[in-house]
Amino acid sequence: DLYSFFADFVDELAFQLEKERGRAKLFAHKDDSFLVTADREKLKRVVTNIIQNSLKYIDKEKKEIKVYLTSGDDKVTVEIKDNGIGIEKKDLAYLFDSFYRTDSSRNSSTGGSGLGLAIVKKIIEGLGGTVWAESEFGKGTSIFFTLKKVM
Repeated sequence: DLYSFFADFVDELAFQLEKERGRAKLFAHKDDSFLVTADREKLKRVVTNIIQNSLKYIDKEKKEIKVYLTSGDDKVTVEIKDNGIGIEKKDLAYLFDSFYRTDSSRNSSTGGSGLGLAIVKKIIEGLGGTVWAESEFGKGTSIFFTLKKVM
């Protein structure tokens, strides 16, 4: 149940972000079905990788993470949205490639191997889902993924 999974995850994240005057919030219609077939530990790794990446590139005084769950006929779509620096359009196509880093001038200050989102893609596609990103430079990034619903 993705609703229960994200309710717990976002509560924990909100508690962590409060220390930095940030916030995290979950948006979903509680009456919809969010039951999917997925490995809980793999899903936790996916979400943790996305959140860590988001937090690394938030340049605002107040960090914000919003999670949206949308229930479709045969899949659930998850959107994890941040208020970070965003990604330029030319970089979006490569975002999930292994070792790809969007801006070499940021790499030494932010660290990381460039594998986090490649791992996300591998896990989500292994679960039969899809993953993509949308971003507006200077305003933030949304990472989306879908998982098949239990019918």
